Amino acid sequence: MFRLLPARSSKALATAASKRTLLTAAVLPQRTLINTTSSSAAYISLNRAVVPSKTLRTNIYAAQQLRTMFIQTDTTPNQDSLKFIPGVAVMPNGTAEFLDARNAMGSPLAKKLFQIDGVRGVFFGPDFLTITKDQDAIWQLMKPDIYSSIMDFFASGQPIISETADGESGAALDTMIHEDDSETVQMIKELLDTRIRPSIQDDGGDIEYRGFENGVVKLKLKGACRTCDSSTVTLKNGIENMLMHYVPEVTAVEQAFDAEEEVSQLEFEKLERRLMNQ
Repeated sequence: MFRLLPARSSKALATAASKRTLLTAAVLPQRTLINTTSSSAAYISLNRAVVPSKTLRTNIYAAQQLRTMFIQTDTTPNQDSLKFIPGVAVMPNGTAEFLDARNAMGSPLAKKLFQIDGVRGVFFGPDFLTITKDQDAIWQLMKPDIYSSIMDFFASGQPIISETADGESGAALDTMIHEDDSETVQMIKELLDTRIRPSIQDDGGDIEYRGFENGVVKLKLKGACRTCDSSTVTLKNGIENMLMHYVPEVTAVEQAFDAEEEVSQLEFEKLERRLMNQ
């Protein structure tokens, strides 16, 4: 049994055609949606589409690729450093730090982040990124560009760091135990790797073991801890107390600096002395 359908008016046909046009246009552009519903998180959706072929009904779902990423931010003890957690692995092994745009050339993500006004340092951890800004920069103005850069990078599928990168990387290798390490050094490395490093990374930073001599453990602070005002407190009240408690041979913990950092530190101390004498 057949039932005749009423004829469609010209207005209905125009509406249907308009819907088809809107549906076709909806899948043509590549759109990035960033919805910062709170100050500590951003929900980012990347909608990639390919122009549909002849049969729209058949190809629309195959042509449309939807990728989502939830980027969470977390504060650190350093007010000029912010921790970004993309929800995916960042560094497969160790960590990497970039202090300027020159040595960031080997990392596509670090290079792009340094193009954002106000970015002073970039640190890659196992599952997070720490970005340090200039003191006069404003996070609210920087965050949208940072979110976009992180999203675009992970959507591209590129390696986060190339083999020829000049950044300081491979921090996990510093605590690798070698055959010629003494029992004391082995205990220090184990404590640094299993008890101390996870806590430091929670604050968006990291430590690098530089040596043990005459009872003094040399450590280099990285990431958010590098320029943090409470770095001395972290070394003395946190790391030093723990190492001295479990390893009696340890008498002190000192911060290690690279050559350029030592020059900067000396100049800063001279400036402090001049200000105090005025």
